[in-house]
Amino acid sequence: MSNDRIEALLERIALALERLAEQAHQRGVIARDSEGRPDAEDGVLDGWRPSLSPPSASILEPFLSSKGIRIKVRPADDAADQVIDSLSLYLGERYDALSGLLGKIKRAMQNGAPITESLKGRPQQDVSSACQFCTLLHDVAFLEQYQYLRSPTYLIRAKTTTLPKAQRFFGGQWLERFILQKVKAVYAQVGSEVTEELGFEYLINPQITLPNGDDFELDILAAIGSSIYWIEAKSGDYQQHVAKYSKFARLLGLDFDHSFMVLTDVPDARCDALSSLFSMTVCTLRTFEEKLLTVARNDTAQQSAAADGP
Repeated sequence: MSNDRIEALLERIALALERLAEQAHQRGVIARDSEGRPDAEDGVLDGWRPSLSPPSASILEPFLSSKGIRIKVRPADDAADQVIDSLSLYLGERYDALSGLLGKIKRAMQNGAPITESLKGRPQQDVSSACQFCTLLHDVAFLEQYQYLRSPTYLIRAKTTTLPKAQRFFGGQWLERFILQKVKAVYAQVGSEVTEELGFEYLINPQITLPNGDDFELDILAAIGSSIYWIEAKSGDYQQHVAKYSKFARLLGLDFDHSFMVLTDVPDARCDALSSLFSMTVCTLRTFEEKLLTVARNDTAQQSAAADGP
């Protein structure tokens, strides 16, 4: 890549970060309704969720230590997390419409090859989602080039990039960040339904050492109140992981309701079958938030009842 192209990419990233920062500032000062939620008529971006930062460890690290598990590496916060979260939320909530495009990008990004995606005959909502997603990717240089040819062609032309941040995003980071935002949304919802203050803590992608000395990397471990939830997310080849994750859930001492595997490209019926075979709740992108919310509400109710006493 020439110096001129690199400079152009860096300039585009800087401009996109400025726009996203301004959008975040605007979201932070928008009017709220009587219950403290963003007013839907204020033009808030679809999929708004509260931005929550992890507090210092107070539950999760001692919990892992009690199982003989040591945290080896805890990834530091990245200045680009807000950008990644915005893209992840957009992709995750429109995955059905964008999965084909995503697959083409993943296959081409190893060498920065160009791609095309025909939108002819697709619903207008899918066309809008695909074009908006490509625009967002191009804004942050996750696509080097992007063009949409309107009627009668209805064709997206784009050129992928080999930038490491883009490689990580398309390689699976988007899925983990999307799931984390759903966990935060569940915490916010449950927290709004109880009178007492509800603690929240999470780890994302920590590298750990198991009691037998083996290394392992978690996707997400979260605590809502005193309840702990372990979530793994897979976009393919889940078969080779299910048995290993089921065994790890037993090591953690977490039951079916508190161990989740989120899969992107499987039908609900298959998730139900996998759940019945292994000691984990297997679900799709569409059903994860609802399933976690149900468990978290039940856990919180039990915690409140125990605190109130007989």
